[in-house]
Amino acid sequence: MSAPSVRLFIAAELPDAFREEIARVGAAALALGLGGVRPVRAENAHLTLKFLGEVSADRVEDVLASMRLAAARSAPFGLRSGNLGAFPNADAPRVLWLGVEGDLAALRRLRDDLEAALAAVGFQRDSRAFSPHVTAARVRDRLSPAAAKRLMNAAAAVRPPPVEFAVKRLTLMRSDTSPGGAVYTRLGEAELGQGRAEFNARAQRRNDTGGIGGGF
Repeated sequence: MSAPSVRLFIAAELPDAFREEIARVGAAALALGLGGVRPVRAENAHLTLKFLGEVSADRVEDVLASMRLAAARSAPFGLRSGNLGAFPNADAPRVLWLGVEGDLAALRRLRDDLEAALAAVGFQRDSRAFSPHVTAARVRDRLSPAAAKRLMNAAAAVRPPPVEFAVKRLTLMRSDTSPGGAVYTRLGEAELGQGRAEFNARAQRRNDTGGIGGGF
């Protein structure tokens, strides 16, 4: 019998101040009374680095090991909350989000290392370009141009000064559905900059045997 599957993603968790900012944006969007606006619960706000989807439960340890390898290559780095945006665009918003700014080069290197480490153990690389953001609200219904403008203006009006924070670890999260929305459970963490000796040893073994480049 095959192992049950779990829905997984890898994220950098956010400080309370950033979560509060997300909550304010979501509340402002909801207060307009537009159809289909659903704010993200503040405790669920996170910066996703890799969405894995449905994964066999017996592969969780492979994911955690890959996270540790990728995290070992990166020292902690600083980010801050950025501008308000929307997917697919501000004229037809279906997702409201806050971007992130700061040391984006370090963030992209970490994400690239994570993709490489996961690919080395059989996980598919993400074909989409990495667009770091934190979701604040989702919009189920299609809005008129006037309503879309009201929504974006209301959300932008409650933005406080940028919130600065440090990325120090990766967190593996399990997502479960419930009547009240998604419920996230932490399955494990990988501290940035730790386990470097393990990484170097594995990288050397792969180099000696002609394995995958880049240390994985």
